[in-house]
Amino acid sequence: MVTKDTSGKYDKYVISSDEMQVSVITLSAAVTDILFKGKHCALGFDSVEDYDDNPGYVGLVVGRYANRIGGAKFTLEGKEYKLVPNEGKNQLHGGPDSWVKRVWQAEVLSDNVVRFSVFAPDGENGFPGNMNASVTYTVTGSTLRLDFEGETDAPTVFAPTTHMYFNPKGGSVLESSMKINASSWLQVDDELIPTGVLMPCEGNFDFSSLRRIAKDYDHCFVLDSQDACTAECGDVKISLKTDLPAMQFYTGTHLGEPFGANGGFAIEPEFYPDSPNHPEWPSPVLRPGEKFRCFAEYIFE
Repeated sequence: MVTKDTSGKYDKYVISSDEMQVSVITLSAAVTDILFKGKHCALGFDSVEDYDDNPGYVGLVVGRYANRIGGAKFTLEGKEYKLVPNEGKNQLHGGPDSWVKRVWQAEVLSDNVVRFSVFAPDGENGFPGNMNASVTYTVTGSTLRLDFEGETDAPTVFAPTTHMYFNPKGGSVLESSMKINASSWLQVDDELIPTGVLMPCEGNFDFSSLRRIAKDYDHCFVLDSQDACTAECGDVKISLKTDLPAMQFYTGTHLGEPFGANGGFAIEPEFYPDSPNHPEWPSPVLRPGEKFRCFAEYIFE
């Protein structure tokens, strides 16, 4: 079932199954709540107006390029594109006033499916190409599926993700446990830009079996399979499946009020950060005539 609430600044759609309810607003197609068997599993603000000032990207869909692009520039087909920086000299999550400030168009496709769409003009924050992009939310049983799509009229880079935070248990997420199906992670410099070196998942980065999180992370793990990760938070287990090549694991170190540091963790399916400057990595390049498709499924138990 899908219900629509137009009483706030942004329209809200609640997509329900017998086991869960997922609330999404039209600002950046943001997930504001996931209610699973009576338990709130995703972080969300009390009011939709609070999403206007959201430096932690809580619940938002980010793009055109999720994560960081070093030096806020890249070269594509022999041409250098200078992007608008918004984190020092680098660009984060598509730049300032990107998709996270946009109202998306919503369309109810069926009784458990809602699609949110946005148009990104050529030159937006320095990216080439006019783009049409969308994310479709489907709720089936205890599974939330996101399908990302995109098309362009000029060669560009495209790498969206969802920035939902989870914490069904409450308290610090460092007390929860995580398993990540990855054998390597991306080494980064002091500005969190990849150095180009893939490090083995050893020591504190070895999540090959379920272990307590225990310390802060803001790192990209290179996935070994579509079964990306499983988190245990009290009596709730959350698993992520995706066909994207990597996942950023962020333990909310710098989350502000009302959540606080380590008040939630994000598991963001993605291309590698700074991939436009690393042609040896999986390519985020999208060209005219192609259609970008990827998915992420969050399964609750």
